Amino acid sequence: MKGKHEKLAYRLTEILCRLNKGERLDIQQLAEEFQTTPRTIQRDLNERLDFLAWNEQGPRHYSLDKAKLGHLYPQDIERFARFCSIQDLLPQIDRRFYQEHLTQSVQIKGFQYEDIKDKLHEFQLINHAVEHRNPIEFHYRKAGQESGKYYTLEPYALLNRNGIWYVIGIDCAAGKQKTFCFTQMAGLNRQNTCFEHNPELLQAIQDNDSIYHGNQVESVIIRISAKAAPYFQRRALLPNQQILEKLNDGGLLLKCENVNEMEIVPIVQYWLPDATIISPETFQQKMEQRLRNYLGK
Repeated sequence: MKGKHEKLAYRLTEILCRLNKGERLDIQQLAEEFQTTPRTIQRDLNERLDFLAWNEQGPRHYSLDKAKLGHLYPQDIERFARFCSIQDLLPQIDRRFYQEHLTQSVQIKGFQYEDIKDKLHEFQLINHAVEHRNPIEFHYRKAGQESGKYYTLEPYALLNRNGIWYVIGIDCAAGKQKTFCFTQMAGLNRQNTCFEHNPELLQAIQDNDSIYHGNQVESVIIRISAKAAPYFQRRALLPNQQILEKLNDGGLLLKCENVNEMEIVPIVQYWLPDATIISPETFQQKMEQRLRNYLGK
């Protein structure tokens, strides 16, 4: 029985990975690949994975809603697959409970995901480049700027932060890490060559909440008032947030390591007057000056 469930978990993991990348699945091809019947593959998709956000659901082809592509991380996929491989052993009420719990666990509440359905080809191109370690070429124009610049990048990750897709990698010309907003990339081309992979960089990207790799400060210290403290204790509202100290007045000292100024300041501004940047002092000073300039208009 254990072998049967492990085999099923492996098959579901492969299926979920491909769906997550935006692939359109053919049950006939899957049946041949996994040496099973089309009916079994249909059961995988229609019953075991029926709680996914489908764009196309049979009878032969299956694909996910394009707005949901890439939302599952490897650990989410493994958890989904292992649950689905044993859910037949659970009573129906328990099955529904765990399906709902798992689905909610990978949703990001409070954010509207940007629509990338018109750039699906480019999305898949970058996914393949990351997987096969191929450099990519593209034109990039920052928001609000009339002109842009051409880049060659060794892509390490295509990830979503707060509903926005980003590509992180090594800028070949500058020789340093950079982050690009996916929807502002144009004229994408994947090279046939392969770059030398740095596993330590990839691990750092996966372990870090920040998207500004290569342009970060080592540490930022923020004081939170007693009134706002429960919200920051309930969950991390800042990237790489750590509780440094619980103050006598009920407030908190928080520490955020390896983050960019623009990942901290907007959140602190939102929580004014209950949040203050203690270090670096220049962050607080620049934020206060911008607020004075705004109020003086």
